[in-house]
Amino acid sequence: MGEEFNYPSSAVDIGVTKVCVIVTHANADTNVVGAAHECKRVLIKAFTANTGLVWVDFSNAAVIGACYPLDAGETVSVPISNTNLVNCNFVVGGEKVTVVYSN
Repeated sequence: MGEEFNYPSSAVDIGVTKVCVIVTHANADTNVVGAAHECKRVLIKAFTANTGLVWVDFSNAAVIGACYPLDAGETVSVPISNTNLVNCNFVVGGEKVTVVYSN
């Protein structure tokens, strides 16, 4: 993890917050999906050490320039039924996002 703190304390406003899922990929411009966990809501946070955008889509493959962009440290929270519906595409390989989920 390094010295940065990437786990928001009250990130999800319903249910019981679970352990975060880390989503990353060694290669740039490749859609990647995290582990499957049933949930009601997720909060996705781009690591503060990221140097490029992370493109995020839900239920569809993330395509650079065609879905929701997250810059370093930015977050988005959405209602969703499973963490494996979060698709990420990293402009820079090796960067990460956390997916905090609740049910």
